Amino acid sequence: MIDSGTDGLYVGLRYIYDRDEWDIWFAATPYGSPAYPAKTLKTWAAEEQADVVYNLCLFNMTGSGSDRYGVIRGRTLQYLKAKGVDCGYGGTGEKLTVSPGNVVAGVKVAVKDNVVRPLDKTTRRSRNMIGELADGRIIVVQSSDGCTEDEVARYAAGRYTIDLLLVQDAGGSTGMYRAGDGYLFAPEREGANGRPVCSVVCMRKKNKEGKPMGKKKVFIGVGHGGSDSGAVGYLVEKEANLTMALACRDFLAAYGVDVRMSRTKDENDTVSQEVRECNAYNPDLAIDVHNNSGGGDGFEVFHTIYGGTGKVLAQNIEKQVKAIGQNSRGVKTRKGSRGDYYAFIRDTACPAVICEGVFVDTKADAAQADTLAEQQAFGVAYAKGILDTLGIPYDEPEDDPEEPEQPAEEPAKEHWAQKHYDSLIAKGMEINETRFDDPITRGEALALLDQIVK
Repeated sequence: MIDSGTDGLYVGLRYIYDRDEWDIWFAATPYGSPAYPAKTLKTWAAEEQADVVYNLCLFNMTGSGSDRYGVIRGRTLQYLKAKGVDCGYGGTGEKLTVSPGNVVAGVKVAVKDNVVRPLDKTTRRSRNMIGELADGRIIVVQSSDGCTEDEVARYAAGRYTIDLLLVQDAGGSTGMYRAGDGYLFAPEREGANGRPVCSVVCMRKKNKEGKPMGKKKVFIGVGHGGSDSGAVGYLVEKEANLTMALACRDFLAAYGVDVRMSRTKDENDTVSQEVRECNAYNPDLAIDVHNNSGGGDGFEVFHTIYGGTGKVLAQNIEKQVKAIGQNSRGVKTRKGSRGDYYAFIRDTACPAVICEGVFVDTKADAAQADTLAEQQAFGVAYAKGILDTLGIPYDEPEDDPEEPEQPAEEPAKEHWAQKHYDSLIAKGMEINETRFDDPITRGEALALLDQIVK
């Protein structure tokens, strides 16, 4: 509903890094070393001067000597002597080169040559995977609680052609920190900056020019919050708005877009505050995430009465929302005494739209977004519409074309003359070819009679 939770996380969030655009390296401290204690992800990012750091329980497998954190190169971080193996937990020997002279190995192979290996299908928790696509890009896949290893691996393999994907078997330290906006992904967090960890993979954008994570900027307003619950019915609007907005943010960030949100938790957030924050941020596009009430049915999106990029953005978002199965009430405008009726569209300096996902007080319509996954799907649909408008390509599942079904071949029916042919051969007759239905020549007739007449 247009006016003035918890941190919903997109299950199966994946990030793609082109080596031509990103510096990628591994950093770690010796496990349990008093001299080199574990660090929070935020501290790792600061010390390594990285744009993004991932806590990945992988192992430095490069050369000899030690790095500046005291890690012995060519050895694992944990249990090496106890296990007597070259990659901790007794896991795989497969190695991934993230950059020249910087190799890591994982505890288990999830995907090899785009084939999903046998994995755990029962234990549900947060998951972390890193690997290399067939085109050489690095992929990082993370999930919030509630996913098995098999689910996350198949999620990734169903969307990309993967050469190698390594999985850490312990999910307790799953996490990612992004320095540009201070975003922390930590499903099992301990503290505001995530739990201290011993090993990270670091990413830094090459040739940065002001915007750490990309050239385009998007502002996401999150309707209602705090003491203002918004519409309440089969869903609480302020909670659904936030979950959708967070999924939208995460998908955009995965494709290099800088994103700022009006709120990332349940707090008061008025439209006038959203407009001020948006204009101060000076984004390329803005959306305001809402859900509807009043007994209707379907999605609707509002843009400025003056058309332009705002109308294109609205149309692109509507197309993506319809693609996830929600019906649409249309791409709309509303005129007021000062031009556009809605302040978020009227007073923002950039092209802006307002998205109304579902009617929270209509049971059937609310059912389109009554699970975490469904709400996140709305957020991803919004993000795809934004990327379409910005002209930024994004990956879709690589579907193999289905081969047309071939009709079953019927067994060949025996020719009526076959039994006579077989009988003659058994009696010593010489017949070089069958050709049951061909006409017989005079020469062939004479040869046949010569064998009969003794």
